[in-house]
Amino acid sequence: MSSGSLYRSGGSFEPAEGAESAPEIAFLAAAGVESATLAYAARRARELGVGADEILIAEGIVEEAFYYAALARRLNCPYVERATSLAPGFDYRAALRASVARADPALEDFDWLMAPRGAQVRALLTLGAEEGRRIAICAPKIFSALVRAKGRRALSDDASFALSRADSRLSANAPQLRWSNLFSVVLCLGVIAGLSALSPALLAADSALLSILFLGGIYIRLCAFAASLKTQRGAHPSLSERALPLYSIIVPMYREARVAAQLLAAIKALDYPAAKLDVKIVLEHDDDETAEALRAAAPPAYVEIVVAPPGAPRTKPRALNVALPLARGRLLAIFDAEDRPEPEQLRLVAAAFAAAGPRLACLQARLAIDNGHEGWLPYFFAIGYAALFDVLNPGLAALGLPMPLGGTSNHFRTDILRRVIGWDAWNVTEDADLGLRFARFGYRVGAIEATTFEDAPTELNNWMGQRSRWMKGWMQTLSVFLRSPRRHYREIGAVQTFAALCAMSSLLAGPLFGPFYGLRLAGDALWGDLLAPQTFEQFTLASISLGIALFGTLAFVLPPLLGMKRRGMRANPRLLLAPVYLALLSVASWLALWEWTRKPFVWNKTAHLPRPPVP
Repeated sequence: MSSGSLYRSGGSFEPAEGAESAPEIAFLAAAGVESATLAYAARRARELGVGADEILIAEGIVEEAFYYAALARRLNCPYVERATSLAPGFDYRAALRASVARADPALEDFDWLMAPRGAQVRALLTLGAEEGRRIAICAPKIFSALVRAKGRRALSDDASFALSRADSRLSANAPQLRWSNLFSVVLCLGVIAGLSALSPALLAADSALLSILFLGGIYIRLCAFAASLKTQRGAHPSLSERALPLYSIIVPMYREARVAAQLLAAIKALDYPAAKLDVKIVLEHDDDETAEALRAAAPPAYVEIVVAPPGAPRTKPRALNVALPLARGRLLAIFDAEDRPEPEQLRLVAAAFAAAGPRLACLQARLAIDNGHEGWLPYFFAIGYAALFDVLNPGLAALGLPMPLGGTSNHFRTDILRRVIGWDAWNVTEDADLGLRFARFGYRVGAIEATTFEDAPTELNNWMGQRSRWMKGWMQTLSVFLRSPRRHYREIGAVQTFAALCAMSSLLAGPLFGPFYGLRLAGDALWGDLLAPQTFEQFTLASISLGIALFGTLAFVLPPLLGMKRRGMRANPRLLLAPVYLALLSVASWLALWEWTRKPFVWNKTAHLPRPPVP
């Protein structure tokens, strides 16, 4: 390949002093790179605090292959762009962290394979001839592919089992939970039997149990609503470009060829220095169509396409775990393939983390539905998102209570994320589980007023699959949480344990049993003793039931109303279909409970369509 195809000359770079102060690129003059280009890169590198080589490559002025081939010539050492034998006892994590791997001395004529950047290049340029002959140079993306290929088995195993190996009580894959799934179904059937009045004693016990769950969930929901009324937009001072941290972004994709171009457009639109972006798009090994679509859309140089090694389970969290060892950023964000984050989101999050204490592990951005006008299903989906991400999550964060994260636009401190061993590959709502796990490890989760736009499913089958997956994952998360309640009490305290238990229980009990409970309440009001209790016991039960009806209505209605106001949504006649939507939520919940017993780790894929172009 000729150098002309790898170096974009003729740019509008102003001549400037100081190119000689960037030795990591000075040798490119002999390869034909113009002096004005080198001066621009040196100046920009000083402004950002990165290597000038990173400027040239990230901004697409010089391609990786061109730069590293020239570097190898400058060092008088081999340039590697093929399969290479690495030494036995290979540690893929250490190699990725250091960008250095030991070669197999029996098969290669060099000792070390390196993919240096910035300061590492400057250090290499000081080596003597004898030391230089011991190394070979490789472009970072080629190095990453070679290391992942060599460490394929270990990478696959860690992505699936690292968490359960560290502590089986933290993973939904624990064998003990398999038996609890069947027990949960039996318990649910028992509750329904009691609510059907087959046994007066069972009816009373079931009603008492559900009343406790509903009251706890109502209390937490109203507290979060009240706290969100006082939340204000964080006025964190913005960071200079030099102070901005290196930011990794992981995007898992599977059968998403139709939105590949849209995703890359959203990434390019982010207002963040290209040299400080490190984007990993993770694909499954058999998804050639998405890979081709991404390559056709010409991803920028800071985007790396990572193919996950075959293995089970085939879930989003496993794909995230595959990419986590590759992430170079101090901060790390997760986006979905269809996401369209506001361009300033990364800068806002970086400033918020810089102003926060070291125990803040994650910031959840606000998710908003962009196609609520396309039908009644996405309309109610948009209302639900507005209630959760614009009201309840900010309220929980303001109260310092555990927050079950949403599935995207989570921003992490990378070192803390690795400390808690990433995601549970076996939990199909992996971020809800991770939000509670942060609390168990003593970390906080916050919310930030930066929005990511998504599209809700418009077809019932697609909507049902996504909803049932969420419900199934919440069941997994709650079952993991309930495995050691005393341990939780010791680790996070009574208040946070109570809040997490109530929040997760009500998320499930409401859709599963709310319709039955409501029908029983209506029956007692019309034909029973709810409004005319005769005994103290009846009066107590009637008071609790009416309290649940009153405060439950407030907890159900107020957050969506406030969320709609904050999102600028207007009420329309589609709200009359709310009972139908709630009934569908109940159906999705029971389907999730059935799936939990039959195929707990199957990921129901949600299909996404590209947004129409803006005229």
